[in-house]
Amino acid sequence: MEGVILFADDHIFEAGRIENALFHKFNNEGNFSILPINNLNNLEKTVTSISTYKALILDWNFERNIEGDEEDGLVISDETPLEFLKSNKVYSLVYVYSQANISQEIKDELQTLYPGKIFFETKNAGNEANIEYDKIIAGINQFDTDNKHLNVPFIWSQAINKSSQEIFSELEHADPNWLKEIYTTAQNDGTEPNTEVISVFHHLLNESIIQNKPLLNAIDADAAEVVIEVGDKEESLAKLYNRIYYTKLKDDAPLMTGDIFKFSEEEYAILFTPECDVNAKKEKALEFLIFNRKQFNDFLENKKKYKKVDFEQVKDKEGKLRDLTKEFNNGIMSHHILPSFPFELNMRNDSALIDFETAFIVKIKADFEGKRSGYKLNSPYIYQLRQRYLAYIGRVGVPAIPHSLRLYNLK
Repeated sequence: MEGVILFADDHIFEAGRIENALFHKFNNEGNFSILPINNLNNLEKTVTSISTYKALILDWNFERNIEGDEEDGLVISDETPLEFLKSNKVYSLVYVYSQANISQEIKDELQTLYPGKIFFETKNAGNEANIEYDKIIAGINQFDTDNKHLNVPFIWSQAINKSSQEIFSELEHADPNWLKEIYTTAQNDGTEPNTEVISVFHHLLNESIIQNKPLLNAIDADAAEVVIEVGDKEESLAKLYNRIYYTKLKDDAPLMTGDIFKFSEEEYAILFTPECDVNAKKEKALEFLIFNRKQFNDFLENKKKYKKVDFEQVKDKEGKLRDLTKEFNNGIMSHHILPSFPFELNMRNDSALIDFETAFIVKIKADFEGKRSGYKLNSPYIYQLRQRYLAYIGRVGVPAIPHSLRLYNLK
């Protein structure tokens, strides 16, 4: 066993307490690196700073101390980590180890937020540290056994941490003003400079971690594991690829190539202007590939004689579906299909069809401002879309050849 454990409890530094004895037990055993945290403010800072940890052992009640002019160190009502757990995405075992009586309503809410990753264990202050230690270790071991698929993200995070340190050291060694140089160069070229700095780091990081042998081995090992059973395989895959293809944008995200716009209930578009021009053009006009929400279903109905709503009445349903799945290969040069398109929240079985013959459009700022749908088409899919469109409009016709010459070359 290895890894970092965060142990957050407001009594962890108090001699004579079970929490303090447990911390020393973890520390002396040496199986894990353990970080003691005695308040929620420090927990928030630690989780923000450390991306890779094996487990979070978490007390539920933290005493809140305030300083006043008359009553210094006045103890007021306890605070709980509920808001911390709701506002942070903790991707590890969360082991709530507390004497507090936590309501079933709160437990249910946290189980929904952290399905299969949060457990509640009663702290027994009357026990020896060894007994409590064994209980916690058994829980961590069982979690590891039941969640072997979490090993890859754990090692992935380690690979990112290691590669980041190496990359930043190399960049600083090359030029201590590396960030400013990249930023100002992009700014002078009219590109959004923050995005360019992040892109440079992203590409360097990618080149580094794809050579990380422990990560490659972990991915191979995970792929060989038994498949985890899920309730609805089709819906599960749709959720997976919806996330891989599209990212939900924050409200203050900069305009980027691939941003999805909604101009009306039926009319959508993808920002097509290359990244290097978006910043310079966004105050005037930008280029889009526009499409109608019904376009894919109309294509199926008109060309393939298929209606989703009539699926149960289709003869040889499986055969028909096998034939239709070929359309997602984008074999028609003028068409580009994007599966599980985010037309609506939590609807993932509707596709977008972009027809290159009619898609390209230029819109002025007044027409596109405030029309972002809140999603973006991710890399590399936005670049695949751009390349296919450019290949379509840049295609060269084959020169005419006499019919007799064709025949002669077939003999």
